[in-house]
Amino acid sequence: MLEESILSLELPYRDPFDVRAFSFGIDTSGKALGKGGDASALERSLCVVAGIRGDEVMQTLVCALLVERLEKMERSKELTPGHLVQVIPCANPASMGIGRRFWPLDKTDINRSFPGSSNGETTQRIAAGLFEQVRDFTFGIHLSSFYLEGDFIPHVRVMHGPGERGNHGADFCMPFVTHYEPGSFDTTTLHYNWRLCGTEAYSFYTRKTTVADEGIARDAVRSLLRFMGARCLTRHRAHGGSQSFELAERALVPVQVPAGGVCCSAVRVGSVVEKGQLLATIRDLLCGRVTARVVSPCDGVIFYQARTPLVNEQTLVFQIAPDNVDEVPISLA
Repeated sequence: MLEESILSLELPYRDPFDVRAFSFGIDTSGKALGKGGDASALERSLCVVAGIRGDEVMQTLVCALLVERLEKMERSKELTPGHLVQVIPCANPASMGIGRRFWPLDKTDINRSFPGSSNGETTQRIAAGLFEQVRDFTFGIHLSSFYLEGDFIPHVRVMHGPGERGNHGADFCMPFVTHYEPGSFDTTTLHYNWRLCGTEAYSFYTRKTTVADEGIARDAVRSLLRFMGARCLTRHRAHGGSQSFELAERALVPVQVPAGGVCCSAVRVGSVVEKGQLLATIRDLLCGRVTARVVSPCDGVIFYQARTPLVNEQTLVFQIAPDNVDEVPISLA
């Protein structure tokens, strides 16, 4: 294993901003990077990035456990010779250190600043420095969090459109692979710019974001190792997983509440539901009276569940992956 600083900035009134990367590989002579191996002789095959936002605790934990696992695999020569794998567990240590989701000074989102600019604002300079280090890998995986606050069923997102190279999302053996066409707000993300530069990119979503659950994190690590095995980056066989159900994101069925109040859920993420089944009740905050009942509009699986207990009328509280999506094409190009 080779540990190095790939980006450092001086910050006023705080410790320097320092992004650490962990690289793994075995060169063609059989030497590991941790024991004198030549990194320049390795093909830049896979880069895994997490912690671009400061509240992505679960994503950073997944990468930390992946670093631990890859270090053992490098020592035991389970990595395929000739390939470089790099892991960046926390790309925004300044925000994570104080528990802020976005950049603490101006609340801007680094994942809306790519490809960045060396002469721009601080977040643009951070994005530019980070992207310069990760742009030329064959595969890129971003352990991300969604703009909707809540819990998701584990899945991989595949972007279509400019720079698209291929789709091996099923190799993660996650429950779902969702496909989407980028909007204008996606053009400044790491995923989009990776694609433009020829990297086959994926966004990887765990069930939770702001908590540290080692069981969930280790399941995610096994998914990442399954992808590495399928792409011939390791000889290790990661057991488990499932056959991925692939669908376009526009096929997800939104469920909104008809009234405001306290949302008391009757299901959880991953629950199999039937049309007409009770999903939640809405109660008056002061007297406890049931003011509305939320029922499932279709058969399917709870894909997303909002985390907030207090809701307003028309708040999105669930997304359902429907059983019948035959008429919705996966390719959105």
